[in-house]
Amino acid sequence: MKRLILTILVVTMLLASSFMTPATELKLASWNIAWLGSHEYNKRTAEHYQKLAFYAKQLDADVIALQEVENEYWAKKVFGDEYDYYFSTKDWVQRVGVAVKKSKGLSVKATEYKALDIGKVRHGMDITLTQNGQSIHLLAVHLKSGCFTNPLDQESVNAMPNSSDKEFRRKEACEKLSKQIKPLEHWIDSQAAQNNAYIVLGDFNRRFSQDIASNLPENKGLWQALNDEGQEALWSPTTSINSDCWGGYYKDYIDHFLFSPKAKAKYIEDSFKQLVFEEKYTRDLSRNLTDHCPISVNITL
Repeated sequence: MKRLILTILVVTMLLASSFMTPATELKLASWNIAWLGSHEYNKRTAEHYQKLAFYAKQLDADVIALQEVENEYWAKKVFGDEYDYYFSTKDWVQRVGVAVKKSKGLSVKATEYKALDIGKVRHGMDITLTQNGQSIHLLAVHLKSGCFTNPLDQESVNAMPNSSDKEFRRKEACEKLSKQIKPLEHWIDSQAAQNNAYIVLGDFNRRFSQDIASNLPENKGLWQALNDEGQEALWSPTTSINSDCWGGYYKDYIDHFLFSPKAKAKYIEDSFKQLVFEEKYTRDLSRNLTDHCPISVNITL
């Protein structure tokens, strides 16, 4: 009888395993393709678009957070028709978008996250990807540029000089970046409260490695403000390594993936990559390709 019961259990387990759906592996990327749109700053030629498309093929990501891309028309010049595109409606050519590869068969829920627009800055895109009952929640962002390392508390911002145009713009940038912390925290807190696996990804315009090295308090560093405890604890592969983009011309990463603990459990170890361009850095080339090299990670869903 025991042998019969054991045989039935083994057969049941084998049958159950045969019906189990294997986990889907996804390659997530983030890429700021500077001024990819109708703005006069975009002076790309057909050759430049061909080169961008060449790198897009090399990247071969399933989901791409895009920054500074105006809309689907411009995105297709680089990525073609293989993707579905979801873009913010912010009335500005530097929009945030997400490209999702059609062949992956993912269910996509896309919502514009307008709360990040605290005054003439870019919206985010809140994306939920689902397959076989498993979901990952993404917030694609492009935060205010110009305050890469300055303390973000109000006292420090108020004390910043603003006698020149350059100083004024830097102070304004820090003021706006500091105001984006609250809506970022709200999104993270909401995901954590629902016990979701979530990732915030994109161009943060912040050198988290320097926030951490300077050991800034929570009210002064963006990393410290966002990185809390429990399901609000964050991990990023970009905080302890240098960027090799354009021969290391931009040493500190400002593009990041911020993983929640549940999302980190889905991360495939050592999968973080930066796609480095073959060309040697020149100012014109970094403008006509882009000054950001794409970064990517692999996860299971």
